[in-house]
Amino acid sequence: MEAAADRVAIVTGGSRGIGPAICRRLGKNGTIVHLAYANAQDAAASVVAEIEAAGGRAFAHRADVSVEAEVEALVDDVVDKEGAVHILVNNAGIIEDALVALTRLAQWDRVLRVNLTGAFLMSRAVIPAMLDERWGRIINISSNSVRMPAAGQCAYAASKGGLEALTRVLAAEVGRKGIRVNAVAPGRIKTDMTAALWAASGVEDGENRWGLPEDISGIVAFLASDEADYIQGQTITVDGGRLVGRQRAARRPS
Repeated sequence: MEAAADRVAIVTGGSRGIGPAICRRLGKNGTIVHLAYANAQDAAASVVAEIEAAGGRAFAHRADVSVEAEVEALVDDVVDKEGAVHILVNNAGIIEDALVALTRLAQWDRVLRVNLTGAFLMSRAVIPAMLDERWGRIINISSNSVRMPAAGQCAYAASKGGLEALTRVLAAEVGRKGIRVNAVAPGRIKTDMTAALWAASGVEDGENRWGLPEDISGIVAFLASDEADYIQGQTITVDGGRLVGRQRAARRPS
């Protein structure tokens, strides 16, 4: 499953959450990793240092994926440095949960701009470079909240549902050009963003455990490889079986 030597990847949201595990796994496979971060400069530098210590090549870039000019500058910088972009992982995401009745328009807009518009801008920016190579991989990190949303996840679930639709549209548009576009939908993953939730979730066992970022990085690395060439426009769920587990009956309002 190792990537060809010197393939170039951009991983958004590469400094926190699932992002560092994805960056480390791609770097281990021989991919040159360019990680984008919004604010966590020290964390980004630490991920770069880990990859380099393991013998890989990595670079960090500060960029807000919701801002068109910053996205274009990021991609131009990587192409100028490397001559190509082969892999894009749209991992950047934010959560601002609130019930629909309490969600301010600014919250809704902020979540959709990062989680959905950011992926659109990044994908649009890298496609010309991938077309030049007639090879590419775009991997969008979605969520099982699309299928199992909790109360208060209106903006987040909507943004990830839109991301899965964007995945299918892109696959239809660029598939004949050698570009594969797929999504990964994680279940409950232990990250800094979910720390309070998993800490309060109680005792875990084999049937009821939270996943780790490394549980996601493996499937991302596979989708980024040549071995995934026959997979196109799919959303792959990685949730320990939670989606197919028996759900509690909904309570009727009293």
